[in-house]
Amino acid sequence: MAQSIQIHAFSIIILFVLYMSTKQQARSIRQKNRFFVALLALNGLTMSMKILMALTKGYVSGIEEVILHGSTAIYYMSSVVIVFHWLLYLHNHVKGEQTTKKYLMIAIAPYLLMSFVSIILSLAGIPVMYRIQSSGNIERYFMYGPVIFTAYIIMIGSIIYVLWHKDDLTKSEFTTLMMYLLPPAIGIFLNEAIDGAELLWPSMTVSLLIVYVNIQSKMTNTDPLTGVFNRREYERQVAYISNDKVFKRGVGAIIIDIDDFKQINDIHSNQVGDSTLVDVSQILQLSVRKNDFIARIGGDEFCMIIDSDQESILHDVINRIHQHMDIYNEEKQDQFQIHLSMGYGIFDQKNHGTFRSFLERIDKRMYQDKQLTKSNKNDE
Repeated sequence: MAQSIQIHAFSIIILFVLYMSTKQQARSIRQKNRFFVALLALNGLTMSMKILMALTKGYVSGIEEVILHGSTAIYYMSSVVIVFHWLLYLHNHVKGEQTTKKYLMIAIAPYLLMSFVSIILSLAGIPVMYRIQSSGNIERYFMYGPVIFTAYIIMIGSIIYVLWHKDDLTKSEFTTLMMYLLPPAIGIFLNEAIDGAELLWPSMTVSLLIVYVNIQSKMTNTDPLTGVFNRREYERQVAYISNDKVFKRGVGAIIIDIDDFKQINDIHSNQVGDSTLVDVSQILQLSVRKNDFIARIGGDEFCMIIDSDQESILHDVINRIHQHMDIYNEEKQDQFQIHLSMGYGIFDQKNHGTFRSFLERIDKRMYQDKQLTKSNKNDE
């Protein structure tokens, strides 16, 4: 029992660290992550109740008995709610804040009602789901099977949900969400294979840790609209490259701005402007290699850092951008056309000094390109 308590306590500490890390994020990101935060809190609550159940096991009177019965009921309730919140998290992550969750809540409401009524009746001494024996062991009754079986069905349904929305997820997101149930499945197997093992909820902590590392933590350095890196991560990259002791490789950079973007917002609406930003970011991502860096550093301004000091590679990237933009504009047909202004170059410390001064120089080139485009339009 002592070892089980230690494992659960250590898992709670991990969840607390993840919770504090999430709480330090920007308010908008915390709001987006609220279902993940709820999963952390619920998992921690469930394991806390498991510890109390272990510490008060076998007590048939006094405050210990009250704690045993109360913690058992809360344990089962929180287990049920965790399943529901995982679905909410998936739906929110895939569909975003603007979509309704009413149908999801209506669909799962009968299960929640069935579970809570069964748990409350059992707590009140009417053992429809479970009964705590004088030895402290939990005796299962007829409603235990439907409650737990339905929970398993819902979790399997979550896998189907992820598969159904595969095209809406990145490869990393899809793999992470599909793997979410793997550690708990291993935990359940070990519980059955090893006498006295209690590894289900610690294994769920592993799942949440995987989700945090591969999805949640990236929200702190990723632009929520376009999915490329944000200004914060851009500044980190610039600082890293500017450190001579750390960075020795040559790099190229491209600063990109969307021409007449304000007119797109004013004439066609902000939603069309947002859609344009997303489309351009996707074109940029299609145009670079795996190790290259893309960040949105302003409203309609992007920076690409190319991991090479060869001008041929830099020009290959630029040519791919132009090719993808031409295809994109052809597909839009009678709609407005999107054009980009660019400044670019290869960083040379001897000629440019600092990396920041190099970026300022190519930023000026980008504005010169923009002015040239405007002059050509006026001459037509």
